[in-house]
Amino acid sequence: MKLIKQFCSFVGKEIDIKQASLINIIRSEIAEKGAISFPRFWHQALLHEKFGYYMKQDVFNKDGDFVTSVEISQMFNELIGIWLLNTFQHIGVLDNNFRPTNQKMHILEFGPGLGTLSSNVLRVFAQFNLLENIQYSYVEYSDYMRKKQQEAVLKQLQKSNIYPKYEYNNQKVEKFESAEVNLKWFKMYEHFLYEETREGQHCDPVLILAHEFFDALPVNIFEYSGGQWCEKLVGLDQDGKTLKFILSNGPNQNVQKILNPDKYFSPEIKKLIKEGDTIEISPQSGVIANSLAELIAKVGGAALIIDYGEKRAFSDSIRAIQRHKLMDKNDILNKPGDCDLSAYVNFMALEQAALKVEGIKVPELMTQGNWLEQMGIQARLQILCKNANKATEKRLQSEYERLVHSNQMGSNFKFMCIHRTKNNNLFPFIQDAQQIYY
Repeated sequence: MKLIKQFCSFVGKEIDIKQASLINIIRSEIAEKGAISFPRFWHQALLHEKFGYYMKQDVFNKDGDFVTSVEISQMFNELIGIWLLNTFQHIGVLDNNFRPTNQKMHILEFGPGLGTLSSNVLRVFAQFNLLENIQYSYVEYSDYMRKKQQEAVLKQLQKSNIYPKYEYNNQKVEKFESAEVNLKWFKMYEHFLYEETREGQHCDPVLILAHEFFDALPVNIFEYSGGQWCEKLVGLDQDGKTLKFILSNGPNQNVQKILNPDKYFSPEIKKLIKEGDTIEISPQSGVIANSLAELIAKVGGAALIIDYGEKRAFSDSIRAIQRHKLMDKNDILNKPGDCDLSAYVNFMALEQAALKVEGIKVPELMTQGNWLEQMGIQARLQILCKNANKATEKRLQSEYERLVHSNQMGSNFKFMCIHRTKNNNLFPFIQDAQQIYY
């Protein structure tokens, strides 16, 4: 929790309004305090209160900088909704006939984007007459994105004649409530934990969604130089304006605290390390994965993590996207606030962090293509195409291929599940399904 607080508490330094651009703010900080860590730069670039990339604009659609699976097709979102209902039944929140029990269907979504996923999930629930006894919680740092999400979700609920009443807003939570649905927006995960799990507070089992959330968490970069590990920091070039990567003067505190090379690398790997080798580590990712596992162990439920990455560490995966194109790596540091930053997810690190909690299981990863096929995307595609015109049918087929085919998003994106050991065989994370590759 300490790292979560640290990650979410940075505040940009106040400067003269005439110099009020993000790169000038970062330059001033470096000039005053010296080189900064890459996670510090990352946080400012994405989440600076005024100029951060996610704080000021809509970036998730065809008119923004990138499109996610959520925005590509309703089929993706609908199958997430079906998985949620199936899992609620599996853990006993819904009975064997998929009818509500005395427990709430509680969903927690990290980084909800434009609210598209949750809007579609609620639409699926409505189709099964299950828009009742629901709590949907959101963790969203950006005030701008929270408003976008609220507009989308409330609009969807109104189609079912549900009009949640705005309850209140404080620094920790915004609430919208009706007899059927309770919506809560939290700026930080720690606010959710305090509101929902503090002593004396009852929390029903919670199903957690994190779609392209972990790839947006910052990474520390370490480089092997002169026979020792150093951290790559962000400093100023000789012109005093251009930001560039520089190495720490030998092993700094983060080398020992975050990398800890004596423990991180096996003797066999140490023999292979050579000058210039780099490794990326996201300490916040491990902290959050461990905290999610603790939450699941305490109250019940499961987490579905969807992102691009592998079960290994990466050395050069950081990328910036602007207008649907990858930026040159040399430009990453000098356009803060104007482009997205992300890094491949080390699912092995997430798994190891989760498994530190007693009573937790992490099944084998599934590719996105495999997961969607197991959940019935082909059947859904056929139903949607049945009464569609030729243009719509062609669009739906294209969406299917983009989501599922291995040469597109089907193999790069992975689905990871964290659940209680006693809730075994949580579909489709079962051995027979995992062996099929698309």
